[in-house]
Amino acid sequence: MQKKIQWRIFLVVLSVVVLLALVAIPLYLWQSASHHTEAKTSSQPSSAFVTRSGSHLLLDGHPFRFAGPNIYWLGLDTDGYSELYPSHFRVDDALTTAAAMGATVVRAHTLGISVGCPLCVEPTRGSFNETALQHIDYAIQAARAHHLRLIIPLVDNWRYYHGGKHTFTDWRHVDAETLFYTDKNVISDFESYVQHILNRVNSYTGIAYKNDPTIMAWETGNEISPSTSWTKTIAGYIKSIDAHHLVMDGSKSANAADLALNTIDMFTQHYYPLSTSLLESDAQVAAYQHKVFVAGEYDWTGTRGGDALSSFLPDIEHQSEIAGDLYWSLFGHNDTYGYTQHDDGYTLHYASDTQDRRVRRQALRAHAYAMSKQPMPALPAPGTPLITSIYGNAISWRGADIAVHYSLERSTHGANGPWTVICRQCATDNDTPWIDDHQPSGPSWYRVQAYNQDGIASPYSPSAAGNI
Repeated sequence: MQKKIQWRIFLVVLSVVVLLALVAIPLYLWQSASHHTEAKTSSQPSSAFVTRSGSHLLLDGHPFRFAGPNIYWLGLDTDGYSELYPSHFRVDDALTTAAAMGATVVRAHTLGISVGCPLCVEPTRGSFNETALQHIDYAIQAARAHHLRLIIPLVDNWRYYHGGKHTFTDWRHVDAETLFYTDKNVISDFESYVQHILNRVNSYTGIAYKNDPTIMAWETGNEISPSTSWTKTIAGYIKSIDAHHLVMDGSKSANAADLALNTIDMFTQHYYPLSTSLLESDAQVAAYQHKVFVAGEYDWTGTRGGDALSSFLPDIEHQSEIAGDLYWSLFGHNDTYGYTQHDDGYTLHYASDTQDRRVRRQALRAHAYAMSKQPMPALPAPGTPLITSIYGNAISWRGADIAVHYSLERSTHGANGPWTVICRQCATDNDTPWIDDHQPSGPSWYRVQAYNQDGIASPYSPSAAGNI
């Protein structure tokens, strides 16, 4: 009898526990899901595509104007001797810098132009390189994470390391590059390449490029000189595969027939040197045909002379017919120390090498926020530097995004300090490797801290040992 009573009591208690669980678990799951959904959506970019209404761009039904950089090497770079894939660090460092400068759009050649080299997307006709595509996948998802849209050209007029129209004519043993625009086999090969790019499913996001709102526009080419017939064929082919994205005419100069094509949404020109009169004229031509106009490249440095940047940028801001602009070009930090160098004279390194370029960099940031009609926020703290080598008394570190100065500290007791400041914001990315002229004998440890231009500090780098 006592066992039966105990058993009944056990069943009652068990029933109560189960009932409470049935109520509590769904409530917990609902609260948890709500929390995670809020966290996810608050940090996610808009899932809407950028669209066109006449000569203006729209995002989520609102006018969309932009400024940003060209970062041509995001999918494939070169050291001057051979091609190489940029590391994830380099991609993230550059995109973080672009976003901190107010960019909302980036133009990136090698996300779409990658033919004829061993590391290219299409190394030889009809063969495709999965590794190359995965590097492009990463750059696209990284742009998405930084709330950046992409303009991606699909072929180049010039003979650069990542290939161009000459690659397609070479594959068919066609002597004249100009036949790229008329030879049926060459056009078919190019369309096959375009199809492969547009239908690619991103290995990080699971989204096909043709369905990814991170991509704002496909550009028919970089500084090409096609006939209207070719532009009509290729723009129509892109639209037949991809109904979501805008198509930008990449011709060096577009005529009325090009702009009249209903498959062309955007028109672009490049400015070397800066010319406000040409800028205004080009924008008016596009607006007359009810097409969007973008200044796709320009010399932000003043190297070529021309009009002042201080007049060129406000001119863009005050002309609603100009949807956006993209300066040439942004490079970030190297994987080991310092900045990645480029020798065309137009490279923007965030810390900049001269006072004049620092002033220009600030003007570009202010302009980007003016274009998006957003107040310019305070700069965030820099990223975390990383000591990459200590050789004798020479300390090298991988730089941090938007850093302009670094402090170094040394300990002779161990990796956890105590620490002595041996360089108080005295070093820049141009000073690495940094020499510790007073390095004591015996073991020593170092750590580095980065600072932005407002004096806001990064976290310390992990400590690293030297002379052990």
